[in-house]
Amino acid sequence: MSDSVTIKPEGETSSSPILSSADDRIVLADWIPPREGIVPHIRIGSRWVNLLWAIPIGAAALVLLIALAQNLRQLPAVQEFTKHYPGTAQSAPSVDSGFPWWLQLQHFLNMLFMMFIIRAGIQILADHPRLYWNRDCTPGTEWFRFQHSVPPGRIWTAKDDSVTLPDGWESPDYVIRSASPDGGIFPSIFSGF
Repeated sequence: MSDSVTIKPEGETSSSPILSSADDRIVLADWIPPREGIVPHIRIGSRWVNLLWAIPIGAAALVLLIALAQNLRQLPAVQEFTKHYPGTAQSAPSVDSGFPWWLQLQHFLNMLFMMFIIRAGIQILADHPRLYWNRDCTPGTEWFRFQHSVPPGRIWTAKDDSVTLPDGWESPDYVIRSASPDGGIFPSIFSGF
């Protein structure tokens, strides 16, 4: 190219290239060792609550609300309301013909593509397992986390914060490249012959 420029450090007179080509393979030994996440925590005020406690408390609150709704049905005013408004449409005919094939196909494709979107969201959460309300992402201001708190006094990068996903959740590119003995894009299925 006519507009390319050769950059040499000051005092360097060698004509040998300084930069070399990058390795096109993933070397797992150079990566940070796999790290497991923790049970998600949610911040309520300044206190962190483990979701293993919040789920049973939420289920107990739901049972109490159901019991309250059942008791409200016994009140005379509520019984009169449900008698006057039974909640069923008398004029609507019932449909027993099912869904047309094109609508079934559309629902299947929507479900398929939503699975890819959900999987991508899980991968994003694994790489940065904290959720913030603000745009600064300052350590200590997250409201939901899947990882321990950021340790004070050291530089903390996003790669230090990432969590290893279970087997089967990796990106397809990683699976294809790691299955290939030469690190190429497609695995050699005839390598054993």
